[in-house]
Amino acid sequence: MTALLSSWETGLTMLFGSFVAGSTPLGGGAVAFPVFTKVLQVSAAEARVFSLFIQSVGMTFATLYFISQRVFIDWAVIARGMLYAVLGQLCAVAFSVTDGLLLKYAFSCFLLLVAILLIHDKRNLVINLNDRKRRYTFSLLTFLGGMITGYLGSGADTLLFFYFVLLLGSQARQMIPTTVTFMALNAQLGAVLFFVLDQQPSEFVVKSWFFAAPVVALGAPLGGYILTKLQPSHILSFVIVVIIVESVSTLLLLPLHPIKVILLSSLLIYVAVILLLKLKPTQVNKRDMPVVCEEQNG
Repeated sequence: MTALLSSWETGLTMLFGSFVAGSTPLGGGAVAFPVFTKVLQVSAAEARVFSLFIQSVGMTFATLYFISQRVFIDWAVIARGMLYAVLGQLCAVAFSVTDGLLLKYAFSCFLLLVAILLIHDKRNLVINLNDRKRRYTFSLLTFLGGMITGYLGSGADTLLFFYFVLLLGSQARQMIPTTVTFMALNAQLGAVLFFVLDQQPSEFVVKSWFFAAPVVALGAPLGGYILTKLQPSHILSFVIVVIIVESVSTLLLLPLHPIKVILLSSLLIYVAVILLLKLKPTQVNKRDMPVVCEEQNG
């Protein structure tokens, strides 16, 4: 009972994190990593290991839910992407980063850059790539996704989402089941590599995983179910809110160097300005509505 009470923070964190994992392209690690490192004062290394272990459960259950409901998952894309993600994770192992504060800061910057891309007009971001450039871009982003996952415990799904939705113009809701499955396999790979390297999880990781695993096994499929009911615009809005909260927490809770504070603040201000500019025409320019409907139908 004492262990259960002492782990309530983990369970509460992953109750929300598992919902994010099943319904967005961020993954549960986008919640677990910042909360553990900045609120619960857990080391970045332990937070990364926990993120990999817990996502290997939650996002796998979300994948099983999608399969049971016959939701489309692009297995061919996942198979090709995993070839490069494996190399990325191996590079993260070979060139390890031990500076926990740097990892926390890099994680916030990475998410903010994703938010900036998400809130720009997708029609202006879609790039007309030929087949050769498309293959190269896919290889690079899945490789980087594997490497970022090796350092932070999440990120592979976010970069795959970026490739399909922002570069190729695919619909967000249609691609998230594929990105969730991709992250589930990356989390399993990261967990396997951890043990192959003959490492042992800390007591915190073991205890937290034990109490959080049942939570994410239910929460991630619930997020997947809600995903099938939401409009793409609502999904993206929820993702951006999560990113902004995470980034603000970095500014408030971490002892950052002034240059890092300036850069992170600049990114946040840029996100806020784009949001304000985007909200005004959305509210009054009803002539854009048919264009949105065409995108959704396509």
